[in-house]
Amino acid sequence: MLFATVGCSFTRGERLFYHRYAEDDELLDPKHMGRGNPLRKSIPIFGQIPDRDGKHMEFATQQDKRFMLDISYTGLLSKRLNCEYLTHSGDNFSNMDQHIQNWVEMSRTIPERKLDFIVLQLTEPQRDLENGQEFWDKLRSFSTSPEEKEKLLHHLEVEIPKQTASKVLKINKLCKDNDIDLLVWSWQDELAEMLKDEDFFVPIIYDGKSYISYEDMRGLHPGALQELFVGFDQIFDSNDSHPNKFFNRVLFDSIIIKLKEKGII
Repeated sequence: MLFATVGCSFTRGERLFYHRYAEDDELLDPKHMGRGNPLRKSIPIFGQIPDRDGKHMEFATQQDKRFMLDISYTGLLSKRLNCEYLTHSGDNFSNMDQHIQNWVEMSRTIPERKLDFIVLQLTEPQRDLENGQEFWDKLRSFSTSPEEKEKLLHHLEVEIPKQTASKVLKINKLCKDNDIDLLVWSWQDELAEMLKDEDFFVPIIYDGKSYISYEDMRGLHPGALQELFVGFDQIFDSNDSHPNKFFNRVLFDSIIIKLKEKGII
């Protein structure tokens, strides 16, 4: 068996090496949990330096980075399925237009690299703006008319998500045509709402409840019934909202459920 995962820093397990130096029991003490809780634990070692411009990643050892990969959902899948994997991180459009298509071609032409499934993580749509800085400068400018700002927001909030959902459906067909199963999960609610009823969509299952996205599971949005402690900022004294070890485990379990439902394993 061979599989691939693709997404953003969430998929590469960004900064999961924090857990290499922290005991789970301490992190899961209710007195220390919750975003904004002044009793949250300091990040071991790395908490001594500001995390500007990726400094924590820069100061991580190769063993830290190996640990990070191993406890990511990708690493957990590899261990559970006893197989190797391919992985990449980028924005939604490049992941689908380039990397998945390249993998499909590889799988089609090289028998030793035949893929059984691909896991696509959807990142935030605004990363697919063609000229991001130019877009934001124009949107914030006092010289931009209200009508033009409305058009810009429509492009960001409506057109790009629709394009993304359309691309996902096309890439799913491409995978099916080449005997590869596609699984999709989402960071944010917006794209999840558009795709949650598709058979390739992976709901995140925890404690008998189903969540449509990482954002949904964090429980910090208006109307949420509870806060689940799945981000670094919810267990460490940090503003980093990347998924922590506990979320990666829940996501891994949810993907295993989907793989079994589809008869892949």
